[in-house]
Amino acid sequence: MTADDASMRKVSILMVVAGVGMLLLPLGFIVWPAGFQWGHPGGHPAYERMIVAIYAALGICLLIAARDPLRNVILIDFTILSSLFHGVVMTYDALAQHGELTHLIGDVPLLFGLAALFIWLHPRRLVRAGP
Repeated sequence: MTADDASMRKVSILMVVAGVGMLLLPLGFIVWPAGFQWGHPGGHPAYERMIVAIYAALGICLLIAARDPLRNVILIDFTILSSLFHGVVMTYDALAQHGELTHLIGDVPLLFGLAALFIWLHPRRLVRAGP
């Protein structure tokens, strides 16, 4: 059972956009440090490099998996779960740490939005819904 080509094309496009966005994450530190860089203005360079590396790896995997979303659904599941978990942790930290509230309008909503989009366009949901 497969979803129609138009539905899978939407999932593929989301995977490509998300993958490219993850590869461009370092620009967030430059364009809007208060919304993306924890501990701004001091920052945490080691932490930032680790986050950039992890998101670059996920971004590359999403770009590769975009060719066949249904076959790579576990990566979509991981993207949903990791985005939700990361967003919850960052929400707590933004509220608990002095000077970090701007993350609630920066990287936190991006993570929850990404998870929501992948849930909405999830290949398994599209297969169940049919053409």
